[in-house]
Amino acid sequence: MKKFTRCPTCGASVRTENMSDHTRRVHAESHDSGEVAGAERSPITPTKIGTYDRQYARGYRFVEADEFEQAIRILRTIPKDYPDIADVYSLRAISYTKLKRYDDALIYFEKDVIAAAWEWSHWCNLANSYLIHRRILKAGKCMDRIDRIGYPSDVKDAVDELRRDIAELLEAALSEKPYLDAETYLALEDRFHDGVTYMKKKDWGLAIAEFEYVVSVDQASEKAYGNLGIAYPFKGRFDEAEQCFDKALEINPEYPPAARNLTMLYEVREKASEDPWYLKELEDYMQEVHF
Repeated sequence: MKKFTRCPTCGASVRTENMSDHTRRVHAESHDSGEVAGAERSPITPTKIGTYDRQYARGYRFVEADEFEQAIRILRTIPKDYPDIADVYSLRAISYTKLKRYDDALIYFEKDVIAAAWEWSHWCNLANSYLIHRRILKAGKCMDRIDRIGYPSDVKDAVDELRRDIAELLEAALSEKPYLDAETYLALEDRFHDGVTYMKKKDWGLAIAEFEYVVSVDQASEKAYGNLGIAYPFKGRFDEAEQCFDKALEINPEYPPAARNLTMLYEVREKASEDPWYLKELEDYMQEVHF
């Protein structure tokens, strides 16, 4: 458990290693004038900070006890203006990861590095999360940031291991697409995942643009064709969707999502022709769009 120290200015309980950040964010005192520097709202009070410290400590204990749902319920009550909000985001992200809610975890790991961009360990966590999502380019950029920030010598082995994991994932990915160089593969991978993100937001136009770009460069991307087959019907482009599923199966006859979705496409097209609201209802119920 992290150690807490009383702030000499307000008396709040603050984790020892975060005292300087607490002083900067909560008190924001100018050394020249003694005036509060440019605060747009009243600083969070010492009493509330103490309350949130206790909530954080409870959440931390739940994480240690593998009670991740309980930890999330406690931690989500702590507001974003809490001085150590980065640690709150980190614990929430770890809890989501343990629950295999990887999309939610990524959201909070990204919030984490925004709140405390100077902390190398947060970038390591984010790199690991990107690896889970196979976002190799973004994971590599996290490692570049870690190198610029610097990290303790006693964690060098862990950082080096993470770097090797990224390199091995890239090597494995390139072995499946030997006709692409590393730079091209990474750029296409990033655009593919951007397309997936747009699909999850039901922004079909932008999703289609990303996947169309991917297949314009990599004509053997069955996943991009498969996702185009999902996105096109929501723009009324059923014939093109069928062609994309056929193309995905031509590339990889054992690609299950394309076969399954091609079968469903015929039913979707028929129902959409009978009920103009059907596609909207289908869109609302869609839970998984990334294969």
